[in-house]
Amino acid sequence: MTSPTFAFERLLVAVLVGVLIGLDRERAEARKTHQLFAGIRTFPLIALAGAIPMLVVDIAGPALVVVSFLAVAAVALVAYVRTSAAGDLGATTEIAALATFLLGVLAGAGQLVLAGAAGVGVAVLLVAKPRLEAFSQALTSEELAAALELAVISVIVLPLLPSQGYGPWAVWNPFHIWLMVVLVCGLSFSGFVGTRLVGEKQGLMVLGVVGALVSSTAVTMAMASRTRRDPTLVAPAAAATVLASTITCLRVAVLSGIVNAGILPRLLPVVLVMTAAGATAAWILGKKTTMALSGPTGTNLANPFSLTAALSFAAVYALVLLLARAGQEYFGARGMYVAAALAALADVDAVTLAFARLGPDTGGWQVPAAAVTVAVVTNTLVKLGIALVAGGQPFRHYVATALGVMALLGTLTGIAVFTYR
Repeated sequence: MTSPTFAFERLLVAVLVGVLIGLDRERAEARKTHQLFAGIRTFPLIALAGAIPMLVVDIAGPALVVVSFLAVAAVALVAYVRTSAAGDLGATTEIAALATFLLGVLAGAGQLVLAGAAGVGVAVLLVAKPRLEAFSQALTSEELAAALELAVISVIVLPLLPSQGYGPWAVWNPFHIWLMVVLVCGLSFSGFVGTRLVGEKQGLMVLGVVGALVSSTAVTMAMASRTRRDPTLVAPAAAATVLASTITCLRVAVLSGIVNAGILPRLLPVVLVMTAAGATAAWILGKKTTMALSGPTGTNLANPFSLTAALSFAAVYALVLLLARAGQEYFGARGMYVAAALAALADVDAVTLAFARLGPDTGGWQVPAAAVTVAVVTNTLVKLGIALVAGGQPFRHYVATALGVMALLGTLTGIAVFTYR
């Protein structure tokens, strides 16, 4: 038998989950022309109907849980039959009721964190209906196919690959290489989804932030092109460009930490300095305009994922692994730095992941962290060059100054960190 204290906690979580879901259903009822069978009061009761039988499962057995579920399901079925007969074929509230019951069961079983997290997820799905519908309608058939391809390479292809080294120095592990592909493609596709959901409506600054998860280089090129068509957007476009490069620095830290957190103590000083410089520059540029940064941006980012793009990244990543190891074997640390700089001209993510993985094999994190620093600075200079070539005045002046300061401070911080540590 569950102690009174634990029982109270479980019942409380069940009620809170029910209230959270019931709030949205109550609001949904106000938007409809007919009443829903469950709202702000009924959903907490449904959650309790699942939690209470679990509290006494040692006494009553699982039969009470099954009977309670069947009772709730019967009520939901009757409600669905009545509403569908009236012409409303939606079953969201009825399914939400069944989910709430099962969340109550989880809470009653003591899985409080799981029940709470799942309850928040259900509530988010319900509240986000307008945006999700708009996003699904905005997706092209090619983008939908890309999402399915991403699922295939993640769930089907990845588990089938062997996890052992091949090639020179056994640097090519198919499973690890494809795992990095899935990680980067998933992050980029998430950024693309975020851009489609909020970027086009919230303006250039949000596009710069979320678009950096897709490609800060693409953001730079898009903003430079936009300022040539509309010079009045120079300051906000420059701010968005700098902000995208700033987010890229944080992206590098996140990717490194996911692969091997041991690199972060060496890498974070550089990342934080460049991030602070970029954020400050973006804020100053943002203050230069009195324009509202809301409304349509007119700047679209293409879907970053395709099977070709995934294979290309895998090839680049595998090449970086080989170059890094060859540089280490034949030229020492300097060879690894040259390899990082050259590879960063194509993809900073590949460099970050490759050196984060190679770190423990190089006698410590000094050289790998320095190599990633070289890559980040080089990639920043590449975007500076894009702004100078593709942008008009004063866009290229603003961006070149900001990115130049970021690259300079990153270099100086890297010298200080890697020389005196």
